[in-house]
Amino acid sequence: MEKLLVVDDNEDLRSLFSFMLNQYEVIQASNGIEAVRLFEEQQPKLVLMDIIMPEMDGIEATRRIITSNPNALILAITAFSTRAGEMLSVGAQDVILKPVRKRQLLKMIEDLLSKASAS
Repeated sequence: MEKLLVVDDNEDLRSLFSFMLNQYEVIQASNGIEAVRLFEEQQPKLVLMDIIMPEMDGIEATRRIITSNPNALILAITAFSTRAGEMLSVGAQDVILKPVRKRQLLKMIEDLLSKASAS
């Protein structure tokens, strides 16, 4: 079972994503600091990263994760499409806008995981 890290400061959204992604092993972080630590400790195959969070935002967390592991797979999740370019510029592979639809989310995750395993 592939391990995913879901990072969002909203506990209800983290729970919803975990439910939607029940075919994966899901670990959760509530901010960027936790995300970087859990990424290093748990080595998930993919990170779902919110952008706007307290303590450390998703942009800085993504930058740190990509610096430590340039092959890290990060899918940004945001309600602010204006910030999507920033996430892509620091190393996120793609961006999905809130509200997230399960089918779209699963397809994006499957595509990213299959591309990574093919390379």
